[in-house]
Amino acid sequence: MLHMQQIEKISDISLFNGFSKDELQELLRLIKAEIKINDAESIIMHEGDRNHCVFIILSGQAIAVKYDLLGKVVIYTKLTHGCIFGDILAVSAEKESPVTVKVTEKTEILKFRFDDLVEANGNCAELRVRMLKNLTAELAQKFFDLQDRVNCLISSTLREKILTFLNNEVKNQKGINFNITMNRERLAAYLNTDRSALSRELSKLKKEGIIDFYKNSFKIIKKEERQ
Repeated sequence: MLHMQQIEKISDISLFNGFSKDELQELLRLIKAEIKINDAESIIMHEGDRNHCVFIILSGQAIAVKYDLLGKVVIYTKLTHGCIFGDILAVSAEKESPVTVKVTEKTEILKFRFDDLVEANGNCAELRVRMLKNLTAELAQKFFDLQDRVNCLISSTLREKILTFLNNEVKNQKGINFNITMNRERLAAYLNTDRSALSRELSKLKKEGIIDFYKNSFKIIKKEERQ
């Protein structure tokens, strides 16, 4: 059973919204949840793996990546505190992972088997149903996040990709001043470009007075007219 100090780390995660700490401790006991600390560069899941577990980042960071035939890395997403992964695969059971998930620093991860959550004869059905509702909401949010990524990638120029990404951040963070979590290297991979090209285009946008930025802090100064 997870002790209350561990529960404190978990209780603010959206998957567990609406649960008291005592309810959460009981639920995690029922579904046999466990916490593991993973060293930097550890692989949590390989591309092609079948997965039956739901994973949640408690601390640290991981990335989901894909390698093309030339070995170039494309970052699908960055995973930090509260991020959930493996859930879609766990629900679909026999599908193979399209990405490799690896940690980039010492990372604490909670995991449980999806089958233990939906066990037909399981105790505390009400707790299980509430968590399944939260999990369904998380899956829906992933659909919208994927839409944001696709909208970036289908843009015809790097400039349009950057502006689409920044406009998504304005929408998601509800303001023209915001911080992004990705460094330049990871943002370049997210936009399927290289770091030097990204830096050049960001500098152009800043010089033209469309955006301002310092490191990971951005401000939209004016919206560019799209053709």
